[in-house]
Amino acid sequence: MDYFSIILYNVEAFNSRVQQAPDGTRLNPVQLNGLQGSNLKEVGLKLNEIADKAETYGLYQPIGTLYSFNLLVKSESSNKDGFIVKQNRFFVKGEGEILYNYNHGVMATDPKTAAQNFLNALETMPKLLERYQADNEKLQKDVPVLKEVIEGTWRKEPELKVLKDDLIKLDREIQLSLTPISETEGQAESVPDKTVSTNNQNQSQGKSEASTVQDAPLPNTLQGVKEIMGDRLIIASVGGSPPKVEKKESSKNFKL
Repeated sequence: MDYFSIILYNVEAFNSRVQQAPDGTRLNPVQLNGLQGSNLKEVGLKLNEIADKAETYGLYQPIGTLYSFNLLVKSESSNKDGFIVKQNRFFVKGEGEILYNYNHGVMATDPKTAAQNFLNALETMPKLLERYQADNEKLQKDVPVLKEVIEGTWRKEPELKVLKDDLIKLDREIQLSLTPISETEGQAESVPDKTVSTNNQNQSQGKSEASTVQDAPLPNTLQGVKEIMGDRLIIASVGGSPPKVEKKESSKNFKL
């Protein structure tokens, strides 16, 4: 049985056993071990005595009954500021080993309030049942979604395997296609310096043209001027020897 079913069983058992006063309030016939009767004040005093003196060493110890539900006490120890602190907590045990408590199992110091502890614990069962029922309904709504996710995952399992195999095959092909780089690859080739050769050629051509200019004959027009002007026109050339000038004896006797 699940928790919901167990709690439901305990609720039904409690409702079938509970006794009510004429005003409709529920009676609290607590029976404690070693205590005669169900006087609530005496029950409260006894419970406070148990809370102060009991030592169960972490075990659940029976101390009485209420509507056939077992009443238990458990000693718990904790470390607080370097000191070991002992606290006794109280529970009601139902069917299915489920424990119910009120006020976290801490017993009230007031006798009448302490006597109501176990009845209050049993009255928490309906609210606890409602909480489990709400959680169960929520889970039931989530079941189809979770089922679809699980089935979808299994449906995609073959597809994932095929994709994985394709990836391995592609990786192998890539590795085989990668060949070592040759020694000549990545080196710069020796390219003739065409610019320098062209410049040298231009320089040689310039020198040749210069020689040609120097050795070229005088233009016909200039030659004609020379014939007219005679010795009064001196023609010089770059890099050549100075022209020879013929000396003529001037007439000593100059007559007007």
